[in-house]
Amino acid sequence: MMGALGGALAGGVAAVRGAKIGAQTAAAASRQVVKDQATADHVHWLREQRQHAYSNLLSEAQAYREVAHSLVTALFVERRRERQLGDVQQSARQLCDAGSAVSLLGPAFVLGAQGRVTDRCLRLERSLLDSFTGHEADREAVDAAVNSFNQAVEEFVKAARLVLSDHPIHRLAIE
Repeated sequence: MMGALGGALAGGVAAVRGAKIGAQTAAAASRQVVKDQATADHVHWLREQRQHAYSNLLSEAQAYREVAHSLVTALFVERRRERQLGDVQQSARQLCDAGSAVSLLGPAFVLGAQGRVTDRCLRLERSLLDSFTGHEADREAVDAAVNSFNQAVEEFVKAARLVLSDHPIHRLAIE
């Protein structure tokens, strides 16, 4: 009888241990599922935020390009000096504001590209201001500033595409 009681006790202890291990394993698996879902939700949210901020910056860059082109045409083609400079300055401020949102979302190589867009925007604005207020407009300096701005925008587009790509190789580059 003692042997049967000992066997039953040993079996009960083993069953309790097995249940405890099973419960711990299930709890760990549940925690991992919740963690994985939270990570996936965050990645999705971040991608949407980046997509919105990057698109907004590109929209503002296009708007800036258009008002700057209008002023360049007025200065160098039509030889008139109207109050379009205010439009260029306001558009530059809006582009810089859009860049602020990008700077919060990263990653670092996109921040560098965004910084170059903002810098080239301000350089073009300065070049246009100098040409607008000076006695003789400097077409070469303005054209160089326009080209530099356009190049910076294209670099930003490439960086944004890399970040927003779903290709696994590209995902590694931004993590």
